Amino acid sequence: MQYFQMIMALVGVLALVFVLFWLMKKWNKHVAVSDSKNMKILERINLGPDKMLLLVSVCGKCMVLGVTSNHTEKICDLEQTEDELIDVPESNGENPSFKESFKIILGNMKKKK
Repeated sequence: MQYFQMIMALVGVLALVFVLFWLMKKWNKHVAVSDSKNMKILERINLGPDKMLLLVSVCGKCMVLGVTSNHTEKICDLEQTEDELIDVPESNGENPSFKESFKIILGNMKKKK
């Protein structure tokens, strides 16, 4: 009987940790990183653990950044402004996803070469 109580207490603690982890993950999506007027993260795509691509606007100028836990590197500057990227219509009337915007930008870069 004593082992059963100990196992049930362990299961309860693990369930509580799981629920708290899930709640924190949900709440962190709605937390603003900063309230800066001149710098914004427009889009973010995770590439793996501690690796991501960011579409960032700094004073209206957009750029793509590669971010890891040890390093941040500017991949390219974009000719489009934040307003132009947001206003690009998609076929179904919604704003394009990061993937679609990235394809458009890469296509434009290839055409210039």
